[in-house]
Amino acid sequence: MTSWPSEGPLLWALIVGGVVLLSIYAALLWDISRSEVRHLPRWMWALIVVLITFPIGALAYLVVGRVPASESAWAGAGSGSAQATAASHSGEVTLHPPAPPEAVAAAPPQHLDEVPAVISTRELTKRYGETLALDRVDLRVPRAATYGLIGPNGAGKTTMLSILAGLRQPTSGELTLGVDRRRIAVLVDTPLFEPWLTAREVVDLARGLVAPDADRTDVDRSLAEVGLSDAADRRCGGFSRGMLQRLGLATCLVGDPEVLMLDEPSSALDPAGRREVLDLIGRLARSTTVVLSTHILADVQQVCDVVGVIDHGRLRYQGPIAELLARTSSAYSVHVRGDAAGLVAALQAAPWVQGVEELAPGRLRLVTDDAPRAEQALPRLVADHGLALVSSNPATDLETAFLELTR
Repeated sequence: MTSWPSEGPLLWALIVGGVVLLSIYAALLWDISRSEVRHLPRWMWALIVVLITFPIGALAYLVVGRVPASESAWAGAGSGSAQATAASHSGEVTLHPPAPPEAVAAAPPQHLDEVPAVISTRELTKRYGETLALDRVDLRVPRAATYGLIGPNGAGKTTMLSILAGLRQPTSGELTLGVDRRRIAVLVDTPLFEPWLTAREVVDLARGLVAPDADRTDVDRSLAEVGLSDAADRRCGGFSRGMLQRLGLATCLVGDPEVLMLDEPSSALDPAGRREVLDLIGRLARSTTVVLSTHILADVQQVCDVVGVIDHGRLRYQGPIAELLARTSSAYSVHVRGDAAGLVAALQAAPWVQGVEELAPGRLRLVTDDAPRAEQALPRLVADHGLALVSSNPATDLETAFLELTR
């Protein structure tokens, strides 16, 4: 009969302990690969778990590095579209499958409200301490629309984009996405990249992260779309701010996103570059939903079909630009021949005039809340002051409507 040596039980205990420890390490590494992490990259958390004495490294990952499932849905943990409800106390998150694409395209809608929403919020609220950044915002972005989000500095535009992109969590309210969050691309207002990388390497790195199965020719295509083909092999450390803006846009396009969120995309560009970016947004509008946040109202008026006006965290208006212009005061560009000082004084006293300004000798900008009366009375006033009316043209623009909503 064979007898075990005296050290046998200790040896078996060490073997069993080693197997258990290896199983724990394997489970933790598998969890790191599957879960959302914060503060450090995944590979660094893996090194901490493996190299730091057990269980200190494991506890550090579980307590500090691992994003709980209730939060990870905001960062894109789900593979389908999601309806996420963030309550200030419960933190409840509910996931719902998206509608089939063929159902969306089955019957072309006749009105904006009939277009399925790719992004919508309900009473979305965000607080930073005592500061109310967003106040019960009900946003609705129709599929394949170009949505312009405008507002004064500090109105809450960037906070809204960050929540829609999953970079911040709301304090309360609901956010519903009609696409997988991984199909949403975001361009921040000041994109920065490692200065030693070339433009092609930056875009190729983005391709490897968001669309690893895409062809490498998509990198050159994206660079060409933003006008950086000639600078593809230059290190981006020497790029101007405008070139960095274009490079950031190329990193978004290489993944062929369904939703593209742009925060001040043309603010750093020269007139030619701004025109190219606007043309590109116009082309993308045929197949991609674009959410554009900017303070350049002329850009919004040129490329957007839907606009949301946000001020002090509240959504003051949402809908087609044409309807916004129609419901606000009318502005006219008036050109008269002669000294217009008396005419300006008479217009300022007229009850149907909200404002009048002489931009140049004989060239006036007139704002009225009664367009039919203005069109009838203006020629008579011009004649009464012995002036010749050269032209009077409607000049109502988005800036006028925006100022009326936010003043």
